[in-house]
Amino acid sequence: MKKTLPWFFLILGVIFSTIIWNFISLPYNSSNTIVGQYSINKINPNNDTLRGLFFIFFPLLLYFGAFLKYNKELISTKIFQNISATSNNNINYLCYIFIIFSILEFYSLNYKDFLGALDVHHEGTFLTAQLNFFSKNKIWTGTFFDYGFLGNAIGIFFNYIFDDYSIGIQRYFFKFLILFNKILIILICRKIINSLNFTNQKEILFLIFTLSTITLASFYENVTPLHPRIFIYLIFTLLVFNIITSKKNNILSSFLVGFFSLLSLLFYWDIGTYINVLLIIVLIYLFTLKKFSDFYKIIIGIILSWLIFYILISNNEFKELINQYFIILNISDYLIGIEFPKPFTDKSTRHTKALLLIIISGVFLINYIFDKLKKESLESKFLLFFLFISSIIFFKSGLMRSDGPHIKYSSGLYTLLIFFFISYYLIDKTSYLKFFSKVNIFLKKKVYFFTLSILICFLFFFQNNYLNFLNILNSNKNFQMITKIDDKKFLSKDYYKFIEIYKDLTEDENCVQQFTDDNAIPYLVGKPTCTKYYVNAHIIQNWTENDFINELKDTAPNYIVYSSKINWFKNRNNAPNADKFILDNYFLYKDLSPWIIYKKK
Repeated sequence: MKKTLPWFFLILGVIFSTIIWNFISLPYNSSNTIVGQYSINKINPNNDTLRGLFFIFFPLLLYFGAFLKYNKELISTKIFQNISATSNNNINYLCYIFIIFSILEFYSLNYKDFLGALDVHHEGTFLTAQLNFFSKNKIWTGTFFDYGFLGNAIGIFFNYIFDDYSIGIQRYFFKFLILFNKILIILICRKIINSLNFTNQKEILFLIFTLSTITLASFYENVTPLHPRIFIYLIFTLLVFNIITSKKNNILSSFLVGFFSLLSLLFYWDIGTYINVLLIIVLIYLFTLKKFSDFYKIIIGIILSWLIFYILISNNEFKELINQYFIILNISDYLIGIEFPKPFTDKSTRHTKALLLIIISGVFLINYIFDKLKKESLESKFLLFFLFISSIIFFKSGLMRSDGPHIKYSSGLYTLLIFFFISYYLIDKTSYLKFFSKVNIFLKKKVYFFTLSILICFLFFFQNNYLNFLNILNSNKNFQMITKIDDKKFLSKDYYKFIEIYKDLTEDENCVQQFTDDNAIPYLVGKPTCTKYYVNAHIIQNWTENDFINELKDTAPNYIVYSSKINWFKNRNNAPNADKFILDNYFLYKDLSPWIIYKKK
């Protein structure tokens, strides 16, 4: 009975959180002028965050209180007692096998599967950003970045490798990032398993846990839980785990962790913000345990990275970086936010499931940390706690824009935790059965164990198509197929025809400008944008609109693409003065519906 009472309180907490969901409501900011779902419905964007946090933490607090009250005999009072975990060489060997098979899977991909039509809006944000970087010889003063400087202009890395950049190379690079993520996931899983004091079937636990987690980074899905962009967080996490679990003085890792305060923001505005919050949590942990050496090194790393950066770039660039960061921070919710639906209502199945899975992972974590019988290491408890807090922080993206892709996009970390705890408790509860004791005897022989592991890896990594394994023999041809293909192969006939017409019109122009959400146009024409605003969504009244108009006056392009197939943000009319300026100073020149080109009067 005592064991079920915490679950009873947990369910009560979920019911209560659902009932008061709509009562958690802050006043709408009437001074907001950004048109979006929140403004149309007069919703304060902070409502979703507060509701989500209350829905997660209130049931967990009730569960935790009941767990402490009714299960005192099961609770360890030595939570912070450091128990040394034992490393396992077999796990290191398994790790190498997983990495090798991940690379083999990457080289076995059939790149014909990735030659679909160009997504001119989303893919265009990357293509045009890197073109602006190389053409303008400026960073933030030349481009208002959507995701962040290195995030949007990530193609510059491959440009230096291939001395070229194309749609195909960009797609290849994002598949490469998936491979990179898989390798980082394997290394993180190894850190977690090696931090355990768990001795029963540790190799099998690593095998099941890692193979389950790798599925979260897929080559074949457009939206995958551990998406390409998360690589910067995974590197940061691996470095943090290295500091936490290492018995040595890790000078380099500590400094590098501090450098991520800046580096992460240079890549992505949102992920950089999340990582800086997590940095505070890491510092609190180190300070609490009196690990002052690592604590001060991270602090020095943070200060040193920002100081060096400030010295290296111009004052104008630094000011514009800070300006863009705070604009994105303030406008994103109003601009692209979608209200998170009340749990257990119509069309909220995916949303409710996500919140409940985070709660379940929290329940697992509470039991794991306070279980008297497990006697797990403090390091393993912090690693899992770190991932749990990370999962909630990253779910902010799902709370803010709560459509299907973003819910899935923000699901990777709490799903990873669920996979770990299911694997951990499943093996713990079944390892004493006679069947598993016999299996254990068989697997004690390394030859049998690694032979079986290789067979499992082959079946797992090539489950989509075992014939793909033969592509490894022809990987060079596959590689050239995606990286050497002409950009026009990714364009429809009517779109390619429009680009050719616009390219002829702007042949003598130094720059081009589109006033639509087709962000790929400047890249395809081969000219930088006349203003830093290559993403039309960021031209916003009372925020950036006047700056856009002033830059347009200075560059005075003869032609502007006023409308196209994609006019999502333009149709919201968030830049009425900019629209008026164009209509007052330009006239309709060519109607190539859906593309409309205006010419300067």
